[in-house]
Amino acid sequence: MGEDENKKRERRHQEDLERLRGFRPIDDTFMRGLFKENIPLAELVLRIITGKPDLVLLKCETQADMKRVTGARSVCLDAYATDSTGKKYDIEVQRSDNGADPHRARYHSSMLDIEYRDNSDIGRLMHDFNCTNASDMYFDLLAEKTRYLKENPKGVNEMCKVMEDLRNESYAEEREEQAKSTAIKLNQKGLPIEDIADSIGFSIETVKNWLTPKAV
Repeated sequence: MGEDENKKRERRHQEDLERLRGFRPIDDTFMRGLFKENIPLAELVLRIITGKPDLVLLKCETQADMKRVTGARSVCLDAYATDSTGKKYDIEVQRSDNGADPHRARYHSSMLDIEYRDNSDIGRLMHDFNCTNASDMYFDLLAEKTRYLKENPKGVNEMCKVMEDLRNESYAEEREEQAKSTAIKLNQKGLPIEDIADSIGFSIETVKNWLTPKAV
């Protein structure tokens, strides 16, 4: 049994290494590794995307940091910044406009990918965002981090951890969705919330939250 588990882990690891070789910066999973604790790179990218060279990042979060935020699953990057005049910005880079907050400045990476392919800074950035090889990139900061995550053993381990975390998150989300569905059905049958929580293995507070109608 233990040997079978070891074989499964090794197979997943080899599959992850193969996926890593094909990753581009525009891919959600790789973007999570690229921007994690990397304000200089995020600042470079957002200065180019916004056209504001005086933008200074104050805080930067990736999707991994925003699991509890409504709509965060579509967010690649959430940055808080200021410019030379002191004006403050809250900038999201999203894969789509699902869950987008209309009061925020939003940049949809899928649109950027399609619209900009020239020799301007943003055109070069979109070129780099679609490269699998660091040596083909224009921007040194992006190439350096890409090379680290794909070629340096420590960086490779970091990306394998990101992929493993994503698998675990997906499993946890699936389990929660199934439990929520079960809780709703049991509630409709009149079972007390305490008994529902006990039967599905979630807290009473969580079950109450699932069963409480959300304000529109």
